[in-house]
Formats: sequence, structure tokens, C-alpha cells
Amino acid sequence: MPTLLDAPYPIYDTDLLRQLIGRRLCGELRVLAIIGAHRYQEARLIGRVFPHLQAIYLFEPLAEPLAALQAAAAADPRIRVFPVAISDHDGTAQFHVTSNDGESSSLLSFGTHEQLFPEVQVARTIEVATRRLDTLLAEQRLEPPDALLVDVQGAEYQVLGAMPAELLARVRLIYAEVSTERVYASAGLLPDIERLLAPRFVNLGFAALRPNVPMHGNVVFVAADDVPAALAQSRVARLQAAWRGWRRARRERQRAGTGAA
Repeated sequence: MPTLLDAPYPIYDTDLLRQLIGRRLCGELRVLAIIGAHRYQEARLIGRVFPHLQAIYLFEPLAEPLAALQAAAAADPRIRVFPVAISDHDGTAQFHVTSNDGESSSLLSFGTHEQLFPEVQVARTIEVATRRLDTLLAEQRLEPPDALLVDVQGAEYQVLGAMPAELLARVRLIYAEVSTERVYASAGLLPDIERLLAPRFVNLGFAALRPNVPMHGNVVFVAADDVPAALAQSRVARLQAAWRGWRRARRERQRAGTGAA
């Protein structure tokens, strides 16, 4: 099976996102939607993964991180910020805000999260505005994304399942947080999401958050037609790799020469 998990070292958490740096497909993607952007703390890494983005949509319902997102938008004209929770319906919903700066906040209640991450608690529950992704794109007259980063703490199945076929057909790559057990109550699990996205999308790799939490992490789905481009390095990346290899070989020759002397 094709995979991104062929590095000579263990891959955890955002290491999986780093595996996409220099891939030919990522250089072709132009519109990125980040659903559950929080503070957009991976901005630099995302810029390396997707070097030719023309539009970036950030969706975040929590008021506290929005200042950081608005600052990012002020510095980068490609960015649009939307203070809503993307979900499977238009309206409002209860949102569980957590004690870790809101990073584990979710539309869903905790499942095994309490046992896996006992240091994190639900601090309060608030009401937030919700929108289906297709509704908001139509309201704002936005170009549909060809890449999605979905980090909505267990609600990924709801977000993806609500996308109409014509919108999903425009998407070429999905990077999403997923679990293999119900870390959040009523969450869709990785096999559920695989079935939902089949046959258009191929799972190119799941990476756990960390070694002691193997049931919770991130996954990369790529449209079947784009799998070769997702695995292939771009011309620039190949040249950079060749340059790094030449420099390593040169240093080794220099060290060998010094040792012989």
C-alpha cells in the first residue's frame, strides 16, 4: 500500500505533516481551509508544506484565540478568519471549552479523553455559532478549498460527512485528527471516516499523537488520482535533497582525509 510512513524514524503528531514537505501535490494546492485553527500555531510549517497557497480560510469559534488569527490575517492578505464552528448543521451548539488553552475544546463531550489526558478538564460550556462548510463558502462567495486541515476534536466525521459530493470532489488532500477509539463521545472513528471518504480518497498514513497514546493522532487522505503526486518529491525538493547529500558526502570525505593525515 502507498504510504507516507516510510521515514527511517518513528513518526508522531505533526511529524506526519512534515512528511508532506516537498511533495509535488502540495506544491499544486492553492486554497486551504483550516477547520479548528485555534491560534494557527503551525503557520510556519503549513507555509513549508503548501508553498503556493493563494487563499487560507481559518475557522475558530473560541474568542480567545481569535486575536492571534486576526493578527495573522492583518499580516497576510491571503488569510480570511471566520469565528464559527464548522459542523454538520447551521445554527448553534454547545461547545466544551478545556483547560489547556482550549486546545482540546470540542462540540462533543469527553469519552476516554479523561483517562488518556487526566491533566485536561472541561473548564466551561458555551454556545457557539455553527455552519456547514458548504453553507459558509456560499454565503461568503469563497473559492472551494482543494486542501483541508480538520482538527475539531472528534467532530471530524460530522464535518466531512456534511460536505456535499460536489464540494468534496474539489478537495485533493485532507489532513485530519482522528482516533481509533472514542476519545470523544459519539466521535466517528478512523475506520468510519475511511468508509465515508471511499472510494475517492486513499489513506496514506496515520500517526499517533505520541507513543503512549497510539489510539489518537492524525491521518492524511489523498484523492486516489493524486496519490503518485503526493508521494513524489518536487523538482526543487529533489535538487535540495541532492545538494544535502553532496554536502554530507563532502564532509565525510573531509573527515576521512583529516583522519588519514
